[in-house]
Amino acid sequence: MHSDITGNGKVLGVAVLDAQELAGDDSAIVLLDYMEMGEGPRRNLVKVRRGGSIAWMADLPSTSQQECYVSMDLGRAGVVFANTWRGYRVSIDSETGRIMASAAFPIAA
Repeated sequence: MHSDITGNGKVLGVAVLDAQELAGDDSAIVLLDYMEMGEGPRRNLVKVRRGGSIAWMADLPSTSQQECYVSMDLGRAGVVFANTWRGYRVSIDSETGRIMASAAFPIAA
C-alpha cells in the first residue's frame, strides 16, 4: 500500500522514512524525513489515505525548534507510538492524530 498511497515515494513533497498500513482502514501512518522539512518544529508524522490525501498531521509534544518525530510503530487498538528528537515517547490516536499520552525521557549529553 505504501507505493499506492505516495505515488512518487513522497508525501507533501517530502521523502518517506517509514510507512505502516493500518489494518482495515485503507490508510497508513507515514513518517516523513524531517531533514527535508527545514527549520523549526517539524510535524512529520501523518496519516495518509489511499490516493494521497492527508487525514491528519500529528501534533508534537513540545515546541522546541529541533522537535520532530524520529521513529514510530503501530500498537493495538488503533494506537500509534512515536519517539521524538527531544526524547518524548507519545501515543497517538490513529483516528484523530491527537496525542493521548506522552512521557519525556532524558537525552544523553
